[in-house]
Order: sequence, then structure tokens, then C-alpha cells
Amino acid sequence: MINKLPLLKLAITIGSYVVLLLITVSCDGNIDISNQNVNGTPGHSGHSNNPYQIVVAVTDIAIGENRFAFAIIGKSGPLIVDQVSVKLSPIKENSKGSSYKTKAVFQPWPQGNAGVYISNLNFDRAGEWTIQVEGFLSNNFLGSARFLVNKNTSAPPLGSKPTPLNNLTINDVSDISELTTALKPDPDLYQISVDEALNNGMPTIISFASPSFCRSAICGPQIKIMSSLNTMFKGKMDFIHVEVYEKVEIGGDGNYEFEISGLLAQWGINSEPFTLIFDNTGVVVAKFEGFASELELKEKIIQILDI
Repeated sequence: MINKLPLLKLAITIGSYVVLLLITVSCDGNIDISNQNVNGTPGHSGHSNNPYQIVVAVTDIAIGENRFAFAIIGKSGPLIVDQVSVKLSPIKENSKGSSYKTKAVFQPWPQGNAGVYISNLNFDRAGEWTIQVEGFLSNNFLGSARFLVNKNTSAPPLGSKPTPLNNLTINDVSDISELTTALKPDPDLYQISVDEALNNGMPTIISFASPSFCRSAICGPQIKIMSSLNTMFKGKMDFIHVEVYEKVEIGGDGNYEFEISGLLAQWGINSEPFTLIFDNTGVVVAKFEGFASELELKEKIIQILDI
């Protein structure tokens, strides 16, 4: 018998009007949906005559450099263009001088007609901010959203060297199913512990995801991408998948339940999928909250390996 799963915030696609929301999902299918942004025209938080909504797809945002992701949603579904212009501004009146403009590039998801816009943003102060989105060439206003910038990230920040995790490897279990919910797991992703990888002088990429229990179209594909990249760069860096849920036996009669792995709490990982890349000294050099495309990860890996 399997008891229901504990709660965990996940990113999924639902409906034709709101494609990207943060949700809390339990195994029995109960869903508590909470939209994390305030949509509308600048200065307004509710009704808008504009046909688009801007939906922020990340929550672990803090002072400093951030990989920022958002979706643009219309009445008929997501707006998909190559890139858009964005303006970031702190909301407090005394925060003049911190606003700036940049671009965001569309990154498609591997399944379905959806994806998010990605931009590398740098925030100089904590508090509530607003993002205003325009067409890249036409400068027509598409929509805006508010979001919170924290003083510090929950997950290990860029430039930090977190305490290594003592995760189990394929050599510690009798069956690989004890390490992952993937239906067809790749043994290469479970050969080395995080502790060993971050201390062996090689770069490392670690992805926290649940291929079976995540209710989106991105968690399983994220691990497939890890396997693909491992094939490309095998021997040059370590690739590790950490399963979000672990099987815990209750009693001695064969009953068990799935619980969120304590490894996530050790690193402050509050959503999935979540991927981190480390250099050869064990320092965090890149973070990807939510789905990260193969192109995004490959570009960063090539940069780290200097090839």
C-alpha cells in the first residue's frame, strides 16, 4: 500500500488561459493552485484590457544575479516569439535609479506548445519589483507582473560552496528503483555521491526532479536531458540525479509511503525540477529553477569546460 505524497510546490501547465502556475500536488490528485504574480497594466493589479498575462515561473529570487523565467499567456494560449524586451523596476518610490531594460529569449519545453522566456537579471535590492514586457521590435506593451526579490536565496547561492550531500548511489542499494522514480532509469546518473563529486576535482551538474510524481511535462524530460548531456561530456564532468521522493517503509508488513527526500531541505530546494552546476572546486556557478533546456545547460557546460 502506498500512502499519499507530502506537499511540494511544482511548476506545471494547465488550461488554455494560464499555462504556468505554481501548485501544490498530492498523490491522490488534490491540487491547490496559487497564481504567484499580479497581472495587468503598469500600476494596476487586476483587470486589464491587454490580452496577455505575464506569469512569473520562479520564486527563489534574490539580490544579485538570477536566471528569471516567465510565460506570456493570451486567451488562446501562450504567446511564442523569439524574444521580448523587459523593463525591471523596484516598486518603492524611493528606489529611483534601479530600473533597467534588457531582453528575454524564449525557451520551448520538450512537450506541447509551451515554454518560458529566460533572462539573466541582476537585482540590487530586496522587496517587491515589477516586470513590464514589450514586443522586441514593435515596442508594443504586452503586460506586467509583480514579484518579490529576497535578500538571500533559499537554494545555495552563486559563488557558494554548500556542504556536500551524502546521497545513496547505485552501489548502496539492491535495486536502482530505490534511487529514482524513473520508469527507465539511466544508471550513469547514480554512480557517484554528491559528496564525492564535489571533492574529486571535476565539474558537477546535479538535478533534483521526480520523473514519475511531478505532474508537469518537464520533470521527466529534464532527466532525459541530463542523460543526453552525460553522453556528450562523459568523463569530463559528473552528472547526478537526486530523486525528490524517497520510499519509506512503515511498520513491518510491507506498507510504505513516499516522502520528500531530506536532501532537498539540506540545500533549501523548495521546487522541482531544480538544477545546479558546480565548477571543479565545488562552487556553484549556475542555477536553473524550473525546466532547463538542453541548449541552456550545454552552453554553460561548454563555458565551464572551456571547450
